[in-house]
Amino acid sequence: MSMAQVVVDNLSKIYNQGQSNEIVALDNISFTAEKGEFIVILGASGAGKTTLLNLLGGMDNATSGSYKIDDVEVTSLSDSELTKVRRDDIGFVFQFYNLMPNLTAYENVMIAELVAHGDGSRSDTVLEQVELKERRNNFPSELSGGEQQRVSIARAIVKNPRLLLCDEPTGALDSKTGASIIKLLKKINKENDTTVIVVTHNANIAQVADRVIRIADGKIIEDSFNEIVKDPEEIDW
Repeated sequence: MSMAQVVVDNLSKIYNQGQSNEIVALDNISFTAEKGEFIVILGASGAGKTTLLNLLGGMDNATSGSYKIDDVEVTSLSDSELTKVRRDDIGFVFQFYNLMPNLTAYENVMIAELVAHGDGSRSDTVLEQVELKERRNNFPSELSGGEQQRVSIARAIVKNPRLLLCDEPTGALDSKTGASIIKLLKKINKENDTTVIVVTHNANIAQVADRVIRIADGKIIEDSFNEIVKDPEEIDW
């Protein structure tokens, strides 16, 4: 029996299936991820990496293949079961922060905790972990892009997800701020023992990963471990 936390087996996604203009976005993707791994999925625009992230996050349905988190077969869940997995087990960090503009940093995080059936007691602790305790009462418009992304990360991890999925988390940030966000994700990965999967086109970010999965034309073309895992501050951004 596999001890991997995430098992992806021959996962495919085809749009307009059966039509002459069908698009194969993912073509029999297979890989596993151990608990606590930091994985970068690297590929150019249109390679299929965001489609893969959407499938892993339960935001889209696969055409074929299977995907498990621990002992849960995600690809066979009903809509209500899938909603529960997204709510309880998966955290999401996007390129654009998607914060509620009329709520403070604390309130944005607390609502996410309450939705996941928490009692609000972890929100301040998590804001401190992302180094925003002093900004808890600020609205998104009063925060920098990097600070907004930190709130987004706090919102994603407040429910202590089994899997943290990050889609181009530095894409809207300058290089210095982007490096600080990757450093924060590495910190969360280590301190919380959270499995982190980062999707990006930025090859520099791959240098900080335990493992790099390269995708092109909907297929995995390389799956390798970094012999030397660099600190974000060591990278020439």
